[in-house]
Amino acid sequence: MIKDAEIPQIENICTRLLQGFIGWIEVNDKHEIGLILDSAYDFKHQILNIETPSLQKKYFTNARELTQDENMMLIKQWKDTFSQLINTKADRVSKDSFKIWFLTIAAYGIPSLTQQGNYLWSKLIEGIEYCEKFSIQDIPYPYNKISKN
Repeated sequence: MIKDAEIPQIENICTRLLQGFIGWIEVNDKHEIGLILDSAYDFKHQILNIETPSLQKKYFTNARELTQDENMMLIKQWKDTFSQLINTKADRVSKDSFKIWFLTIAAYGIPSLTQQGNYLWSKLIEGIEYCEKFSIQDIPYPYNKISKN
């Protein structure tokens, strides 16, 4: 369970990370965005292939079924995972692909970040034509309403 006192801290961290990531996506080339999206696709499918149920799997299969508490628990879990991941020797593409899912669930679960989530996906979608795996159908709810047109 997330303590009420933790929510503003999580929101603040996610806001800053989302703003920074959007800025990075805006200046990066579309090929690089495509690489990150393909890596995000691989991460998603690793989670989906795990036999045991989890919040991560529930998010990828039906985000609308997550309760607000489950959303916040998943955001906190992924914030903690991301905090550990940035201090590893994992390559930048892997870190950024995880960041896509982490910040997407944050933007979905924290109402003040919804517009930034829409903007992030409007920028990420520009790299889809350079993807080998990730397609427009892989854009998660509620951002799957964004189109390239």
